[in-house]
Amino acid sequence: MRHPVPLLNIILTGSVILAVGLSFLAPETMEWIAPWFLFFTVFVIGIPHGAVDHVVAADLYGMRQRLTDHLLFYSSYLLVMLLVGLLWFFYPLAGMILFLLISVYHFGQADMVALVQTGSPFSGLFSWSRGLMIIAAIIFADPYVCLPIIEAAIRMSPEWFSFLYHHSTIILITAIAQYFVLVLLVLSSGALNVSRLRFLGDSLLLTALLVLTHPLIGFALYFALWHSMGHVQEMIAFFRDNGRHVTIWSFYRMAIPFTLVSLFGLAVLFFVQRTFSVGNEMISLLFILISVLTLPHMIIVDRMYARKTD
Repeated sequence: MRHPVPLLNIILTGSVILAVGLSFLAPETMEWIAPWFLFFTVFVIGIPHGAVDHVVAADLYGMRQRLTDHLLFYSSYLLVMLLVGLLWFFYPLAGMILFLLISVYHFGQADMVALVQTGSPFSGLFSWSRGLMIIAAIIFADPYVCLPIIEAAIRMSPEWFSFLYHHSTIILITAIAQYFVLVLLVLSSGALNVSRLRFLGDSLLLTALLVLTHPLIGFALYFALWHSMGHVQEMIAFFRDNGRHVTIWSFYRMAIPFTLVSLFGLAVLFFVQRTFSVGNEMISLLFILISVLTLPHMIIVDRMYARKTD
């Protein structure tokens, strides 16, 4: 498993086993709770993990309490968000492509740093391979759930997606196969930050989650328990290395203001959707919000990882 804290790995493993079991025993119930569970996990765990970027940036860039330092950071951060938002508004297909590419890289990179030795022959390739498997499994394990969400977000007719519907199984198998080929190569190289058993178990558990559960449940659990909680631990360690005494509770207190801003952003997107008939799905709007927040967050995280390896 990717977490250094045993309790988190127990929670992660237990959550996956429970989700997979309920997906077989009570599929209709899981389908009903999926959207609510997604919104809950995104706003309780997912969004807060990126809501302390301003504090991370203060340590990364040596920002003091001067107003000019903070104005420069916030204006740059908001400008990136605005540009991504405008791309979605005027060219939604381009916005979706950018979001998928960013997600593949960001998810894969975060997991790579925890599992594989940075700088090893397979580290860069592993980032893209794992990220591709994650995104492909979320979309194509049950294309009749996720492709309509994408259709609503990019405002294109279903006819454009006929190829993806018809070849979803092949795409899914190919994405999983390429990942496990690389898993075997990494295992043979031994360039790991965890034991071989934990590395293989993590890969199998994640694949089972994404393939066997409802796509929104699978994404929610991955985003919350793998990705976001992993980042929270890394950021707490980063703060402590820079002389800040941060606990999980103080981390969440720091995250509250910008988490509330994100909620306001979702409300604005909902208003735009209602006013201009931009799409017809709140879930699509949630993913647009995540994409708007992801690029500037990824830039900060990239710099944080670079600092650790300097």
